[in-house]
Amino acid sequence: MKLTPREELIVERMAPGVLCAEGFLGSDGRSLGDILAADSHTVESLDLTHKQIAAKLGEIMQAAADAFGNPVSVGDGLSAVAAEAMGPIGCPWGGCGVFAKGEIELTDARSGKTLRLTPLSVHLIGRHGFYQGKGARYRLEPEELARLLDISGGDEA
Repeated sequence: MKLTPREELIVERMAPGVLCAEGFLGSDGRSLGDILAADSHTVESLDLTHKQIAAKLGEIMQAAADAFGNPVSVGDGLSAVAAEAMGPIGCPWGGCGVFAKGEIELTDARSGKTLRLTPLSVHLIGRHGFYQGKGARYRLEPEELARLLDISGGDEA
């Protein structure tokens, strides 16, 4: 399927070295449209919305930021710690503003699993339904997030 000029620009901005060194698509061979469709299908199958997931991630991000670099409990067996980084980063869709480059490390003590997310990650999920491509540094799997964050269909956003 041929991309519109706007979609081409978005994909160009997602390439490594444009907005960030690693890019947003990772090693995922799927098109942006296919990535968005697959993740939307997963979220819908969980009876959730991207906004519900982003809202919960935003709460965690705020709690971690308020702890000023110290680990903070953000759920049953979950802890989060914020790390600041210099400078802002723009959204690949454009026109959405800029976001702090810091990241949150979210750790599940039960499984030992650690996820990393950024303010831009939360925006990309909530506004664009984009969890990044497989293999991308900040790729977040919607089903894993729902389970880890203990959110289920019908939860309010």
